[in-house]
Amino acid sequence: MQIIIALDNMSFDKALESIILLGPFVDGFKINHTLLEHTSMFENYEGELFIDLKLWDTPVTVCSIVERVLEKGATMTTISTFNNEEVFKDLHQYAEDIKLIGVTYLTSWSASEQFQITREMPHDMWRRNLTRIRKYGFTGIVCSAHDIKDMKDDSVLRICPGITFQSHNSGQSRTTSPRLAKDLGADCIIVGRSVTLSKDPVKTIEEIRKTLDHVTPK
Repeated sequence: MQIIIALDNMSFDKALESIILLGPFVDGFKINHTLLEHTSMFENYEGELFIDLKLWDTPVTVCSIVERVLEKGATMTTISTFNNEEVFKDLHQYAEDIKLIGVTYLTSWSASEQFQITREMPHDMWRRNLTRIRKYGFTGIVCSAHDIKDMKDDSVLRICPGITFQSHNSGQSRTTSPRLAKDLGADCIIVGRSVTLSKDPVKTIEEIRKTLDHVTPK
């Protein structure tokens, strides 16, 4: 399982410190718009650079931003599944250059908020969106680990934020531990404050790896 560290809303100095310290121990880093102009700090980094912008706009605008994040060295970026069909058609041309990741609803939303916004039952929403992103060459989808049971699909990467370790607050509504996320079927977990605000971030990563590698007796 991949572990990607979220650097969202960090200062440049703190983010750079985290990259130097944790780079050898994790599979990648995720940033949002706050560090978009500082991607030079990843110049010598060989792991995943996940630029998470949750793009939702006109086809021309979305594609121009994807081209920009490619220039910034991104290997992954997020696209809102609320975009219309024309956006997805135009994005297909980038599917071999960058991992396009669909975003449906956020892990900060409660189940009732999800229904109020999408007006769909979870299994219907996942089926519709998974069919769509597969059609246009997307690599994966962002979801809570608890949503995987409703997806019934392992043809795309299941990328799970809302991961907490040792009871650290993630700021998310629907959270889970690294081990439970793996058991539920996650392919990649996004971990933020549980690591970056811990007293010993490297040790915390090592402890997370141990929980992921532990074999549960049957």
